[in-house]
Amino acid sequence: MHALFITLGSHGDIHPFIDIAKAMQARGHQATLCTNPYFQQQIEQAQIDFEPFGQHQDLREIIEKNKTMDATVGPLVVLRQLLVPEVANFIQRTRELIREHQPDVVVYHPIVMGVPWVCQLEGLARTVSISPSPLLWGNPNDPSVLMPFRTRPPGPLVMRIERAIAGMVLGLALDPALNRLRKKLGLPAQRENLHRAATEAAINLGIWSPLLRPPLEGDPCNAHITGFTWHDQDHTQQASIDEILQFLGAGSPPIVFALGSTGVHAAAHFYEHAVHASRALGERALLIIGRDQPPPQNMHNDVGIKSLAYAPYSQVFPRARIVVHHGGAGTTAQALRAGNPTLITPMAHDQFDNASRVHDLGVGDTLRFACVNASRLRKALQVLLLNTQAAHAAKQLAPCVAAEDGSARSAEIIAASAHTLCSGI
Repeated sequence: MHALFITLGSHGDIHPFIDIAKAMQARGHQATLCTNPYFQQQIEQAQIDFEPFGQHQDLREIIEKNKTMDATVGPLVVLRQLLVPEVANFIQRTRELIREHQPDVVVYHPIVMGVPWVCQLEGLARTVSISPSPLLWGNPNDPSVLMPFRTRPPGPLVMRIERAIAGMVLGLALDPALNRLRKKLGLPAQRENLHRAATEAAINLGIWSPLLRPPLEGDPCNAHITGFTWHDQDHTQQASIDEILQFLGAGSPPIVFALGSTGVHAAAHFYEHAVHASRALGERALLIIGRDQPPPQNMHNDVGIKSLAYAPYSQVFPRARIVVHHGGAGTTAQALRAGNPTLITPMAHDQFDNASRVHDLGVGDTLRFACVNASRLRKALQVLLLNTQAAHAAKQLAPCVAAEDGSARSAEIIAASAHTLCSGI
């Protein structure tokens, strides 16, 4: 079987596709991964065939020039300003790739809108959508945090109202332009194009832990929640393992501060606040600040505080006392597997919802990024340091999460899809 993988976004959107493609290859199948050429070196280092999809775009430039991490307008900026104008190019490139590679199955991220339309026109029935976040499924039976001013889901009535508002806003922002493209392709107009991309493939995979969000009535047809994926290597920017281990072994477990591959470029004074809070608590700190980002000016060569451009979370989170992160899907997965309490500082997108789900597991607290300052961060960390119940819950949960292999499970489902679809099951 030849699987053609198509995705765009940040490391949190690319790393799962790398992991699943590797799992396909380990089972004797061929995998080609198509994405932003920014990630080409990472993909080829993982020994996966690469195809460019779209122009080379540097994540730092995208984030610094656009309000992609703004809590209120960030999702619309990404969808309407960055993605929708490129959908015509997505359509053309997808058609080229399908005709060149003749894949048995196309596996895509729902944000690459237009891919399922091309598959339909090219007569390719074997499609698989991969959603990193439960929000993409939009199940009305799933208590979710949709609004950035919330840290917990509202009641059922308010939830219905908020879902209606969110659906209306997305529809007005996306559907007119997308339906004009569908008309050019000879396809009928449709509502909820993004939601359909996530839920109307032949197979719809949710690559999160069922402990975080289990299967529910109202999930898509042929839906599977596979568990987390674990790829987190980026040799283009990560520090040497010797440098990482030297700091970790030089004293007590540090508080680790990480904002993923996107949040680091919209961090403002977050890491300065982290330094102040850690010093006030007498704790060591490891700051993962992102490529080409300057270290906080208030570090003052403190041997108990270290900054790195990037370190694999699988290596540093288990050695942390507390993990402070933004709540991105991949980062949340690594933090849950590490078995230490977490303080989530959600910035935008699905991060508020992820923070709420982690809170429900009893393994961490939430402090909205917009509210972070040195004093509030210190107080939140102090509470968590004294919270023995959260520490115990995190240690109890970690082995269950670590036992998941979302990549292997996804690869098995994708490989089985050929027989399933051909036999009409």
